[in-house]
Order: sequence, then C-alpha cells, then structure tokens
Amino acid sequence: MTVKARQVGPAPLETRLAYKQIDPMKTFKTRHQLFLSEELSKRLAQRAKVTGKAKSEILVEALDAWFNRRDGGVNFEALEVRATGIERRIEALGRKQSIFWEALARMLRHQLALATVLPKPDDAGRAAAARQFENFIDQMAEMLSGKEALPTDDPLIDKLRKLH
Repeated sequence: MTVKARQVGPAPLETRLAYKQIDPMKTFKTRHQLFLSEELSKRLAQRAKVTGKAKSEILVEALDAWFNRRDGGVNFEALEVRATGIERRIEALGRKQSIFWEALARMLRHQLALATVLPKPDDAGRAAAARQFENFIDQMAEMLSGKEALPTDDPLIDKLRKLH
C-alpha cells in the first residue's frame, strides 16, 4: 500500500495566484459596507448608468474628492516648514521682549533711585549722562543683534534675565 504525502495548510502563493488568475502586481482593496439612503442609492445608480463606471469606482472618487477638500489639498511638509519659520520668529520676538524688559527695568531704577535725589546736572553731568546713554544703547543693540548680554553684578537684572 502506498501512502501519498498530503499538504497541510494553504497552497503556495504561486499556486493560488495561478489558480485564481490574479496578477501579483495588482493592489488589493479592502471591502467596506455602507448604507445609503434611497435617494443617494438612486443617484448613485443613475451616475453609474450615465458614466458607465462601477458604483464602487464612483464612491471611491467621491470619497477621494471629499477627503481632498477636507484636507484642503494641503501639503503637510510645506506647512511644517512654515510652522518652523513662525516658531523661529516667535522665539526671536521673545528674546527681544526680554531685552525690552531689561531696558525698562534699568530706566526705572535710574529714575526712581538716582534721578530723584540728584540736583540739576551741569555740563559735565550732562556729558556723563550722554556717555552712559550711548553705552546703554550700544548694549541694547548688541543684545538685539543676538549677542549674549554682558555679565552683570546687579542681582535684579540677573533675576530678570533668568525669567526669559
């Protein structure tokens, strides 16, 4: 008595493809079931009849058009580039804002602590004030250009810098 070997499990892919006459390069689709109102069903049947297309093909085109319209045909890579640029500008504005607060704090301290107790300045005092103002403007310009602020021994200015 001769015993034949029997294959257990599905046949090899090549055999199944040959048996079903399926092109191995063809993409497979997922089946979806949906319920349409009678009105939509009639419109779909009419469109299929007029165009000669399959109902499923019309539904695929309609869904594709709907998704593209909802997404706005947006190129997400382009949006990411734009968002990165906006983020950089916001960071730059934040740096400039911190410089503004430091400048305001320095001017307020000067006005409240020094200028109120001093007598009216003479020519030498005004010249010294002009030099200090020029030094202040130079420091602010350097900070706005992106350079690090000069170290300070003032704990309040240091505290303000740490906030940003």
